[in-house]
Amino acid sequence: MSDEVSQADDDGIENFLILQTNLHPPYQELHNGTLGGYSVSVLNCAFERIGVGYGLAVAPRQRNRELVRNAQADGFFLARISQFMDEYAVASNPLALEKWVWVSPSRRAVEASNVKVPKPDGVATIGAILGSNEAEWLSEEGYTDLVRVPSIASLVGQVAAGRVDYALIDKHSFEIARNELGIGAEQFLVQFERYAPLVVYFSKRYVAKFPDLIDRLNTVLEFCETNPMRLEPWERDAIERVHLPAVRQLARSPDLIRNVRAVMERNRMPADQRRLVDEEWTTMARLGEPSMKARAVLGNQLSEFLRNFQLTSGGQVAEAFVFDVYGQIIGMNRLTSDFDQSDEPQYQMAQNINRDHALIDDIRFDASTRAFLSQITVPILDPDSGQTLAVLTVGLDVSAALRPES
Repeated sequence: MSDEVSQADDDGIENFLILQTNLHPPYQELHNGTLGGYSVSVLNCAFERIGVGYGLAVAPRQRNRELVRNAQADGFFLARISQFMDEYAVASNPLALEKWVWVSPSRRAVEASNVKVPKPDGVATIGAILGSNEAEWLSEEGYTDLVRVPSIASLVGQVAAGRVDYALIDKHSFEIARNELGIGAEQFLVQFERYAPLVVYFSKRYVAKFPDLIDRLNTVLEFCETNPMRLEPWERDAIERVHLPAVRQLARSPDLIRNVRAVMERNRMPADQRRLVDEEWTTMARLGEPSMKARAVLGNQLSEFLRNFQLTSGGQVAEAFVFDVYGQIIGMNRLTSDFDQSDEPQYQMAQNINRDHALIDDIRFDASTRAFLSQITVPILDPDSGQTLAVLTVGLDVSAALRPES
């Protein structure tokens, strides 16, 4: 086992903690003997912000979980959210979103006229990395006789050689391993299965001793996660074909337009006043509380309309809000992180001369909804004049909206 310990502030000595992890590029990887990667960078940022020192210990996944279960370590990452781990540990907000795919030899596409992902009661040979999040999920879903291999390189190699019919694996990690092995993409068939949010699990023993740490960590994580997950062409196509028309239909809805007109701010708020309103809104939103202005917006009829829309979305929509041509929030299904949208890319929608324009954002974790979202933004037009009345943003929960069965 090797340790890589971060710097601890004087105030963080008392609650200094050790987190277990494993090597899992690009999330945790060694660079010249130093542990780095995306998740380590996020944690370094977050712990520095809250003034808590921590160290890292590298070991296999299964051993990491057992150390936390037996109260021999303070926590481990990255892990999928699981009711079994919830029994002995407490999860943070997600640090990353994995995209799990079924990888099979490309020749299977020729052998079968309609290639489908394997079922738990099928005869195909299923492979996964020993002790991985994917292996645990497969077992829980009823897949038996799994081929568990020690490393991702070994798993990819066995698929390429035809010894494993299907492997369940994170797409990004698979592509890194495939490139390192020098195997061409044309030798594999890749089919999307699901998104898997990954978290840090803290032992209940540590949480009992320092009960406010996870809340403090969650509060700053949103400021440390700087890399959005790019929408792949098939994901963007699915949003454009299935979800964008529904959002545009909502924006043209006479009921929505009537509610927008009923609550529209007729004048631009003076800059000084808007700044103060936004500061109070943002500060209280970080505490999970609405400011006086936010409470008023949440209570209006437009917000009630948006809440009803979200509730009837089948879980595919996590948020919906409307801001006026000045960038001021005038309706929302739930509390947004800020009031003033004039510094956001979505604000440009208000003055865009192309009335058919829509903005579809890449995937980011949204702390207020605790979901990974892709936001769709469209203008709300006056049906008489064609001028922009306001702008509608709908946040799709990609884990629900882009799963295969949807």
